[in-house]
Amino acid sequence: MSASWPRFPDDNPMVVNGHRTSVSRIHAGPVQTGTAVVFVHSALLDRHAWSRTVYRLAELLPPAGLNATLVSYDLRGHGAAATEPIASIDQLAADLIAVTQQVGAARTHVVGLSLGGAVAQAAAVAAPEQFASLALLGTSTKFPRDVMDERAARGRDEGVPAQVKPTLDRWVSSPTAADEVNEYLRQALANTSPARWSESWQALGRFDVTETLDGVPVPILVLAGSRDTASPPAAMELIAKLAPHSRLEYLEAAHLSALERPAEVAAHLADHLIAVDGRP
Repeated sequence: MSASWPRFPDDNPMVVNGHRTSVSRIHAGPVQTGTAVVFVHSALLDRHAWSRTVYRLAELLPPAGLNATLVSYDLRGHGAAATEPIASIDQLAADLIAVTQQVGAARTHVVGLSLGGAVAQAAAVAAPEQFASLALLGTSTKFPRDVMDERAARGRDEGVPAQVKPTLDRWVSSPTAADEVNEYLRQALANTSPARWSESWQALGRFDVTETLDGVPVPILVLAGSRDTASPPAAMELIAKLAPHSRLEYLEAAHLSALERPAEVAAHLADHLIAVDGRP
């Protein structure tokens, strides 16, 4: 893990659908609250990817009259659960539903980035009653299977280290910069096994909610990065077109907007959460 990228201070174990993972909680306002916001990270990273966004959001919500518990956890196959194989996005969605149930808040919002956005969509399709709203960043209703399978094969055949440069080229604005974002990403990729690499991309290649997203009744913030080449604005615009209660906003950012523009992402999330849950 990068020495400079901020880590959540707590590491709470949680057993989710038979596997062990870790959860971090940050409280925006009083510890006892009926609202939770669960953050789902992107492929090959871990729950700490959300740290800067979460800490900024924790500062913004209480002055606006909204208290919440902000929760970030490691997806199966990632972070503390890195040894667990990944079967499908539906499997990860079932895990998300189980996490929200264990968090136990009366109202749960979900924020998903990239792979996390796919997981959030699949979970909302499967169990819309579990969620008060979604916020989706850098994701899509489906991903090209041939591209995902080719990417999976390259990691198996050439090794994950050979994939670092093209991955950063897709993910960030300045892939050669010596900054804490790239340091964190490089370390996360270095910790990724060829098996988990391949399973992540293959799962995305088989994900498709294009025909079912219109059945999700909750409000959805669709936050598109104007310079995102991995999930371009057109993909985010399709989500907004299909989801009946969505709002599309744009951010001057590349794919991993929450890492590169955490304060701006947090501001968009705060506005969304306050609009959904209301002011006192």
